[in-house]
Order: sequence, then C-alpha cells, then structure tokens
Amino acid sequence: MAREARAPAPLNRLLAGRYRLLQRIDEGGAGEVWRGRDEKLGRDVAIKLLGTGADEAFRARFADEARRAAAVVHPNVVTVFDEGREGPDAFMVMELVPGKTLRDMLAERGPLPPHEVARLVAQVAAALDAAHAANVIHCDVKPANVIVDPSGSAKLTDFGIARAARDRDEQELLGTARYIAPERVEGGPVTARTDVYGLGLLAYELLAGAPAFEGDTSEELVRKRLLGPPPMLRHRRLGVDERVDAVLTRALAVDPNRRYASAGAFARALGDVLETGDATSPLTLTRLPRAVRTWSFPHFDSTVALLAVLAVLLATVLFFASFPKGLPSVAPAATAANSPAARVAPNVAGTRLADGIAALRGAGYALVAWDVAQGVSGAACSVARQDPPAGTAITPNQTATLYYVAGKDCTKKGD
Repeated sequence: MAREARAPAPLNRLLAGRYRLLQRIDEGGAGEVWRGRDEKLGRDVAIKLLGTGADEAFRARFADEARRAAAVVHPNVVTVFDEGREGPDAFMVMELVPGKTLRDMLAERGPLPPHEVARLVAQVAAALDAAHAANVIHCDVKPANVIVDPSGSAKLTDFGIARAARDRDEQELLGTARYIAPERVEGGPVTARTDVYGLGLLAYELLAGAPAFEGDTSEELVRKRLLGPPPMLRHRRLGVDERVDAVLTRALAVDPNRRYASAGAFARALGDVLETGDATSPLTLTRLPRAVRTWSFPHFDSTVALLAVLAVLLATVLFFASFPKGLPSVAPAATAANSPAARVAPNVAGTRLADGIAALRGAGYALVAWDVAQGVSGAACSVARQDPPAGTAITPNQTATLYYVAGKDCTKKGD
C-alpha cells in the first residue's frame, strides 16, 4: 500500500454515522490516526483509518486483528472500542490517550534515566504478557507505538496493524526494518519471543538514546541483525554495567529459543541490574544486598539505654583521669598557609558534556553524574550548570552532577 495511493481523509468526515474525524494525529505506512468524536456516546476517541490503498484481503485481516486486539484488556494497553467499514475505508476506534510517544520523548530528552527505563519496560512487558495470554502477538514493538500519559503510565498501541499482514510481500507493513525480528526477516513463525526481541530493542534505545542497529538502507539494517546482537550498550553510554549488556544480549539473540521466554521475564531481569535510585545518579548499576537495604535495629528499653550511656561517659572520664598531668607539649600543626592547596571544582559550564565529565573527574571527583537540564536553551550537548558549583572544594569520594542541553548522542563515548 503506497502512501501516495491513499487520499487524505476529509476533515469533519462522519464514519458509520457515528465517528467524526476532527484532527489528524499521525500518519504511517499502514494508515492514518485521527482524533475523533464518538457522537453516540459523547467521548473523544482515536481512529485508525486504512484508506483506499489497502486491498480487500488486507482489510479483512485488519478487521480480524482489531477484534482480537479488543480482547486484550489491560491498563497498559490502548483499548479498542470498535471497528468497521465506510465505503472503501476500514477503520478502528480506540481509546484516545493524551501524552507523548516514547519516540517523541527520546527526540526531546535523549537517553532516559535507568530507573525510568526499568519502569517503562516493565509496563510494556505487562501489556505484552496480557496480549500473549489472549493469543495476540504484537510484532511491532517500537518507541512510536508506546504512548506515555501525563501520569507516566505507558500504553502499548497499534495491535490492529501489527499482525494484519502475514505475507512476505507485505513485510514492510509490519514495521520498519529497524525493528523487525530476525525470524520475521527469514519468514519464520512469530511467537511471544518475537515481541521479547522488540522489547529488547525498545529498552536498548531508551538507554542509549539511539536505535540498537544503525544503517543507511533497509538491507544493511537487516544484514546487521541477522549477524548477531547490536554493539554493547556500555560502548555507547558511559557508566553501564556489563550485566545490562548480558541481559540485552539474551533478549536480542538471533535464535528465538535463546531469548527470555516471556516479556515479563526479560523486564524483571533488566530491572534487577538497573539502578532504581535518583534520576540524576550515574548509571553504576549495582544494587545493595536486600539484607543491607532492610537492616533494622533491635528495640531497647529506654532505662537500659540511659544506663548504658552513663556507663560509657563514666568510663571515658576515668580513662582520661589516669593520664599523668605533665605531658610533653606537641608542636602546633602546620598552618593552612603551609599545607597543599585544596582542590576545587573547575568551571565547565558551556563546555561539551563529555569534556565537562572528563574535567571534573580529573579534578578529583569520585563520580560524575549527568542529566538533561529542564527549561534551558543553548548549544546542544553543552553543560548548562554544575552541582557543586565551580570553586567548591572537592572532598574525598564526592559526587558531582552536570546538567546539559538536550541533544543527540550527548553521552556517546568519544563524542
């Protein structure tokens, strides 16, 4: 179905005497998405419209998949309300979710904090597990098909298109070459592990800020994924633990049998190795043992505790009283003027993020974290501010944080 063969739907058009098209939201290779109004129930909806370029067999499969997708009821799945035909057009009516797609979030913010990635991947995995339980395989898991609402809840969409094309000649309708699983390229069967591969690509892109596989042509992208997993994530983002790469490598195995058996199993493995603390913390993916994180102190009676404190104080007084009174004098310590100058934080504002990180580490900071600065403008990937500020004395094992202007590949090694 060529895009130019599909005439744009007219504004204010009424489908099936019920659904009015109000505003086109998006357009892809397999259809258009419109914001519409269900005039019967008085609610806003999203409408997927195939258009006139699809053949009859495709429309029939589209309607079948829309009905199957409607059986997937889950908080992280965009609900399908209805499907139908209007002249040559097939359409599907869905829940209208306010918010942004992960594709838009990546374009605006670059790589996401690891704790946020763990949360989003877990939500998408829950949606996929629910779909698989209903015998529905999505086949097109990618950032553009995940909407994040204002509360931070992720919702997976586009089930109706995903499995509609099953013929080799229609592979391009199942998603771009950047996200197709190897078994689909080779014409093999699709299973739940096909969606595990797609979820692995999604997690990789959220952490790296760029797709796992890069290439100028579809042929190059397909060839790279058939040869093996993508480049190690720690080669594209500073501070990544090798255990993260191990989890992603298994999810992105060329052989489906070597992948995680379910989306949920992959999400749990990824969450176990991702840092879930402060969003501005460095990606040092090491978790404390549970025994340490849940360490509690025994309860003492207050009278016993008071007696113990008095005993310690009495012992301290007796200890110092036992020393002879005529101790030799001690030479005064070297004055601050004679001691080496304390190291202070250099000013890295306005420099490239990678240069600022290197400068702070060289100055003596044990760890340097980074995050996107909100509400600022300037050169992409430049440091907007630093914490602690320039001129602050550096103490042992201290951590610094850089806030940078969002841009592409800002944290890419060697950038």
